[in-house]
Amino acid sequence: MGDRSRMDNLHRAGREALFTGFLNYVEKQNGQLVILGDFFELLRYPLERILVRRRDLLDRLAGMKAVYVPGNHDEDVFSVVDPYCPLHPFFTRITEPFTQSIGERRFRFMHGHEIDPFVNAGWKNLGRMIGAMTYRYELRGESCAAAKSMPGRRSLAIDDPIVRLRGRLRHSVNKALHEGRVRTSAEKVRLLTRQIRTQHMITHYYGDKADDLYDVAIVGHTHHAATFGDWFFNSGSWTGRTNDFLLISPRGQVEVLDWTSRGPQIKDEILAA
Repeated sequence: MGDRSRMDNLHRAGREALFTGFLNYVEKQNGQLVILGDFFELLRYPLERILVRRRDLLDRLAGMKAVYVPGNHDEDVFSVVDPYCPLHPFFTRITEPFTQSIGERRFRFMHGHEIDPFVNAGWKNLGRMIGAMTYRYELRGESCAAAKSMPGRRSLAIDDPIVRLRGRLRHSVNKALHEGRVRTSAEKVRLLTRQIRTQHMITHYYGDKADDLYDVAIVGHTHHAATFGDWFFNSGSWTGRTNDFLLISPRGQVEVLDWTSRGPQIKDEILAA
């Protein structure tokens, strides 16, 4: 979300009206809204400008007691927001990743960039620089390379489900490289990095689950709604063709949905298909 200027994703394609309808739905369901990061596009817009032009929306979210976990595009709010004297009541609900029991399972809510091998201080600074320079900067790469495997967090038996999963993901990387040969350089990089980061991140989440840190991972970051088994769910984003969200029942059942002008619609997207 930006400052309602022309390139602001929420301001385009009628999304503001759709988001208002979505918030009405959440309130009717007596739901708890959890925003998993990249809510503010701080790599492009100053927070002060967003606060001025989005105060009405922030007022509503504060009234709904929405929980907010910053991502890599808006984690700078931690350095500018004082929890004891916040810039807006919305920021009183800002939090680090957290675990909550729903039904009989423990859910871990996080953005996901914390374990992304492609997110580091160098990339963050580059993103800030690009965002400050222009709204329409296009990054193009001429070549790229992938390692044969990504290091795992734990030793895995050959028949471990995660080993089979990593094999499927490695196949997806090879497929992305093949497809990339007939695409633009920028598209090639996008396809490759998506598969590598997915392989690394799913391995990490599986390791946490196996170590009994939590039962279900609820994440965002990649901007692609997805599921794997009954323990990994990606909430997607509202910046593409669909407006994704997760609906978690009081019993701990999770649905991946798309918010449309007709209300919620079921999405059936399976990770690494």
